[in-house]
Amino acid sequence: MKKWEVAAIVIFFALFVIFFFSVKQPQPWEPEISKVGETVWIDEVGIRVDSVSVDERLLIDFRDGNRTIVKEYEAGAGWKFVILDMFIYVSKDANGSGAFWGGRIEDENGMTYHAYVYFLEDCPGGTPYLLLHHQYKGYINLSPDEGEYISIVYKMPVNAVPEKFHYWVVYNSHSRDGEVILKSERKE
Repeated sequence: MKKWEVAAIVIFFALFVIFFFSVKQPQPWEPEISKVGETVWIDEVGIRVDSVSVDERLLIDFRDGNRTIVKEYEAGAGWKFVILDMFIYVSKDANGSGAFWGGRIEDENGMTYHAYVYFLEDCPGGTPYLLLHHQYKGYINLSPDEGEYISIVYKMPVNAVPEKFHYWVVYNSHSRDGEVILKSERKE
């Protein structure tokens, strides 16, 4: 073999190694990360957190047929409600339904909080809606080409700063997790 042939082979393999390791390889155990307002696709399921708001009280409509019961919930002294409004969508080309589970919210100190829906007391019957707009739930199962707006609420201490929202998606028997960065980056 001539020197230039050996050099060409070495250069080819060096470039191959550089290109191979420079491309991000998604790992199934790593969460898909997005920010508020961004849509992230996990398999055929699209997730977008549209807004994050904070309030001292919740007004929840429980709709059951022709009747609506409005309940008010107070966060209490030293507490606040963090409300996530989001849109979940399954692609029209999907090979089946997709499920979304809203998980926990994490503050900047690593403390986690679970959705407030599980702690509601004396709930009347019916489907809960938050502020008349979005259905209030932490789980949704959609068929292909279906989408729905939902809201999830977390009760946190007043001084806690929400940083990350964790969720899970199941599609075609595969479970993947995702993470939405809630805390905006400060410009100095």
